[in-house]
Amino acid sequence: MKPEQFEIDIDDKEIDDLRQRLSVTRLPGDMGNDAWGYGTNQTYLGDLLDSWQNGYDWRTHEEAINAYAHYRVQLAKQAVHYIYVPRSGALPLLLIGGWPWTFWDFAQVLPRLGNFELVVPDLPGYGFSTPLSGPGVGFVETAAMFHHLMTDVLGYQRYGVYGSDWGAAVAEQLAHTHPETVVGLHTSMPIPLDLVPVAVDLWAPGEESRQQAVATLWRTGIGYYQMHVTRPQTVAYLTDSPTAMAAWIVEKLHGWSDHGGDLEDAYPRDRILTTLSIYWFTRSIGSSARFYAESIRRPWTPSNDGSSVVAVPTAVAAYLKEIGATPRKWAEGYFNLRR
Repeated sequence: MKPEQFEIDIDDKEIDDLRQRLSVTRLPGDMGNDAWGYGTNQTYLGDLLDSWQNGYDWRTHEEAINAYAHYRVQLAKQAVHYIYVPRSGALPLLLIGGWPWTFWDFAQVLPRLGNFELVVPDLPGYGFSTPLSGPGVGFVETAAMFHHLMTDVLGYQRYGVYGSDWGAAVAEQLAHTHPETVVGLHTSMPIPLDLVPVAVDLWAPGEESRQQAVATLWRTGIGYYQMHVTRPQTVAYLTDSPTAMAAWIVEKLHGWSDHGGDLEDAYPRDRILTTLSIYWFTRSIGSSARFYAESIRRPWTPSNDGSSVVAVPTAVAAYLKEIGATPRKWAEGYFNLRR
């Protein structure tokens, strides 16, 4: 159970193999898809793949990643990777992301959180928290692992937690089951832990843009979700093709980022390629998709019957275009909301 510090060091042969595979990409053709309404736009993808093969320097980004201390520890027989930023006397803060992101998507905020001691893990099956040791690891099991990490491994008696996407479910589960330890929760994507969609009649005047974003997602954006929940092993075979894997991920980055049509206004190209590289080098596209199936297929059971499902002080960042938004009225009943 003792954490082992390590540096990320991708073998040169892996980098060469990636470039060789990209060099023989066979694109399918595309038409009438300038607005990405049929999926990933081929013109953009082709240019991105060319940059990945011929311009992008993984070693530069690997060096930046290794500026932080990386650890791996066995939790419930699962290898879990995390960044650790110690600051004596500071409040520990656990930062948890989701799909299709990685621990490194927190890179820009880490220097801004100087008042906290930081722990930034990859979810099991994501990034360097691979390979999966077996089936059955969803958000409930991950919350148990991460609480064990924070308390038994790192020795914290109290800590705060931020989460978005699946990280929000993990963070909420932590706050729900361990209110004596979690001092506060922050999320930008509040999720019902039973994963039942929130009633649409709870939306209030003034929330139209957020309601529309959610409606658009349910109308045109959940094909990937059905695949991850029902056939994650089929998705896993994207592991053989960097082009197919990139198309699968980039379409979601484009659809879920706030921009006026140019994804890279919100998500710079090198950041996209670093995300793709982490998924590629760790062979984690399939195991990250499996997190959906393992989380959905078993009913969630509450640990208490309090008036709020999450009783710890909670802050929700309600972005106007958040596709996973929920009505304020629902959040007020579900969480102990604080400003």
